Amino acid sequence: MGRSKAQLITNMATKMMSKDPATAQDVYMSLRAQGCYYLPTVREISFALRTDKRFFELGKVKVGSLVRNRSHDVCLWGRTDINYN
Repeated sequence: MGRSKAQLITNMATKMMSKDPATAQDVYMSLRAQGCYYLPTVREISFALRTDKRFFELGKVKVGSLVRNRSHDVCLWGRTDINYN
């Protein structure tokens, strides 16, 4: 039996955010590069990070998109045990 999606997300996010904060899209791209079979959506990644107390929202950053004609704000996530400068 495999791990749950939330465990998969938080494990990848913990590895990624050891030095720099990341967005949910960054976590999604890392999971995709790792070759996960059932990828969680970016929204599921945000919900998993929001409910886990080891992560917190640093703020908002603007990103562009192929679907939208204007840039939009997304959450920048970090770990609570690391001080980002």
